[in-house]
Amino acid sequence: MSDLVTNAISVLREKGLRITEQRKAILEVLSRANAPISAEENHARLSKHSCDLVTVYRCLEQFVKAGVVELGVRENGTKVYCFGHGDGHHHHLTCRKCGNSERVDVCMKEELEEIARGHGYQEVTHVMEVFGVCPSCC
Repeated sequence: MSDLVTNAISVLREKGLRITEQRKAILEVLSRANAPISAEENHARLSKHSCDLVTVYRCLEQFVKAGVVELGVRENGTKVYCFGHGDGHHHHLTCRKCGNSERVDVCMKEELEEIARGHGYQEVTHVMEVFGVCPSCC
């Protein structure tokens, strides 16, 4: 079991969530992913009969709420998930052609929250991703 999974399990336990074999398996798939993946992609990488797709969706949403997994979005609107790696919130730069995704350690969280507060919003969150064509595909 990877350190990412072990740490995630500790946080989930602290938040009062049961640690099931399905949750462990979903976390393991995320830990091996080279880029953010969708619930469907996570489900497809699980061993056969581990759990159904609905369970994967529910678990991933619980992981996001618990703060052990980060939510992103593809250009087509598909939600994708990845570990935050314990060193802060981040975003991704994703190639439109090959799908390669690179971590970008820049976030305008404070600026975005200030704008939202200026409009009267509270409990602000955001999902921001950047898309383009990578050097290999140009």
